Amino acid sequence: MNTLSQNSTTDSDMTRDDILKQNPKNPAPHDVLDLLDIFKVEYYGFDGMIHAGQIVLNKNVIEDVKTFFKTALVIKFPIQKIIPISSEAYKWDDETSCNDNNSSGYNFRYIMGTNRMSKHAHGLAFDINPVQNIYVRYDEHMKEIYRCPQEAIYKKDAVGTLTHDHPLVILMKNLGWIWGGDWTPESGRVDYQHFEKKCVMAMDI
Repeated sequence: MNTLSQNSTTDSDMTRDDILKQNPKNPAPHDVLDLLDIFKVEYYGFDGMIHAGQIVLNKNVIEDVKTFFKTALVIKFPIQKIIPISSEAYKWDDETSCNDNNSSGYNFRYIMGTNRMSKHAHGLAFDINPVQNIYVRYDEHMKEIYRCPQEAIYKKDAVGTLTHDHPLVILMKNLGWIWGGDWTPESGRVDYQHFEKKCVMAMDI
């Protein structure tokens, strides 16, 4: 996956230092950073062209995610862009990244709207096409109280959308990943863009 086609359009070509630089508002412990890896990925864009980006994830899940993107490219599943969250365009802000329809992995942050650390904080989760695959939070009465992106609408038949029977969702679930689209309003949230994996490691708490 790190050997990119000469005719691909580069969406992200950041240095390792820039990608793994600390968020001054919420710095990550060094033992978290030590478990991260960066890899370049090619994907089929909404413009019908091949694009190249970068994603940051925990070393323990890299091979699974490479399989995801290799499959996505083969079936021509379109992805808008893949740029690390530390980019100057996003500055570790998840909402800004989602509003720009950016797909990403590692981000040392809390679950949106809570004080619980996200799987993204350990590089054990990644999000795909947030505009097509929205995040929705519900209250105890299953009433929607928040969505991201705010103006986006989840349409199962829209290009770039993940669904329960989508081959990429089936692939990742067979590899032991959880898809946020399987969550329900009763649980408090539905997250169609989100994949996460539980790993047996000291950092997974």
